Amino acid sequence: MKKGIIAVISLAAAAAISTGAFVYVQNSDKKDKEKKSKELAENQLFDIDSDSIGMIEIKSAEGSYTLRLDGDRWVNAPDSGNTFHIAQSKAQLICTTICDLEADTNYGEADSESKEKYGLNDPYVLTVSDGNQDYTINIGDASPTGNYYYAMVDGKNKIYAVEATEVTSLLTTRFDLIDSSIVPYSDEEISGIAVKRGGKTAFELTRNLNTGLWELPEEYSLLTVNQTRPSTMVTVLARLSAAQLVEENVTDLSQYGLDDPYAELTVSGTDGTSHTLILSRYGREASKMTHVLIKDTGLLGLYYTSDLDFVDYDIYDIIMQNVESANMYRITEFSFSCDEAEDTFTLDATADTAECRGTPIDLAKAEIKNMFTAFYNSFSYISITDTDIEAAPELADPVLSARYVFEGGEESQVDLVSTGEGSDCYVFVDGKYTGTITSSDFISGNSSMMSEYKTLCELAGLEPNLK
Repeated sequence: MKKGIIAVISLAAAAAISTGAFVYVQNSDKKDKEKKSKELAENQLFDIDSDSIGMIEIKSAEGSYTLRLDGDRWVNAPDSGNTFHIAQSKAQLICTTICDLEADTNYGEADSESKEKYGLNDPYVLTVSDGNQDYTINIGDASPTGNYYYAMVDGKNKIYAVEATEVTSLLTTRFDLIDSSIVPYSDEEISGIAVKRGGKTAFELTRNLNTGLWELPEEYSLLTVNQTRPSTMVTVLARLSAAQLVEENVTDLSQYGLDDPYAELTVSGTDGTSHTLILSRYGREASKMTHVLIKDTGLLGLYYTSDLDFVDYDIYDIIMQNVESANMYRITEFSFSCDEAEDTFTLDATADTAECRGTPIDLAKAEIKNMFTAFYNSFSYISITDTDIEAAPELADPVLSARYVFEGGEESQVDLVSTGEGSDCYVFVDGKYTGTITSSDFISGNSSMMSEYKTLCELAGLEPNLK
């Protein structure tokens, strides 16, 4: 009996101890949570609506800058004394970083000794304002490991350690604030691109605002612009920023080779303004980096040479290099004449019928249709090999002439006239020199226009009309 009573008492004591331990642990956990919650609250430096920030003020050893939001763009405050265009991405990054900035830990109350120890006696000072309240952070030295920066905020007399990745978004230099975009236009706002090299215009393009298509000057009106070329240029120009800013208000042009530049690029906008850029491929890194001086601002930056490769273009590089004389499905008749032969064909390509010198050609037969098409395309699609707009050739003794009659009765003619150098020929369309050059090698030889003409005649039961 006595043993049973002792066992019951022992169990009751154990239960009491267990309950006491549970209560103790529970209270301890609660205190730990409260402590952590308090620490988190203490280390939450700011809680700001980033969209409400309308002013940024920076004070550092380098200088002082005040930015204000004007509509949806950041600009220098009128009383700041700065006139450069603001890098919008940098201003926006400051706002989004500071709005919910947290410290990793804090080192307690600050005094003059600790401020000096952590570089906070002469800090980098950043203030933002939402119009109702100013929020200021003072940034001191980086930690020995570089993982943190020491900081203080107005209203809290504590020294905090803030992750370096956060702080570097807040730290800025003058060149960080300057907009290094190569032009101040969007894709849609660029209306003209012109490049000069050696004092001569290499090419000039203007966007027709009615059609949206890019055009060459009037003297090149017979050439067709390859629209992908200017479209690529515009995409690059509208987004290109300097890899590194070098200098403001450059005075010694020779220091960067700008006294004898590689090229001059002028970009025009739909607002009637234009910006001229002076390009110098100068120094040991010229193959990788190009010095670009923005003429109207005097700002000099380094840009990747590969992004500006189009300044090496000539007219030839921006035109369609395969010119279609006439689509076979739009004509009713065509003829050709060269040194070896001449002939005339009538056709209705949609009905698979054609005729030559009174002999029908059955284009419904695949072998004949394929050879007819190959023969037609051999001289109706001209591969441009070069341009020479300054040449003034006469239309005389063409090595090849091709005439086309369209469905509506209109006619067109292409003539190739020898340049006197090898197989090169000037290209004429409707009696006008186009400013382009092609090769006449396609006329004779194996797999040539003449070989395909003779094969077509054989398949159609015709004698070639040789001269």
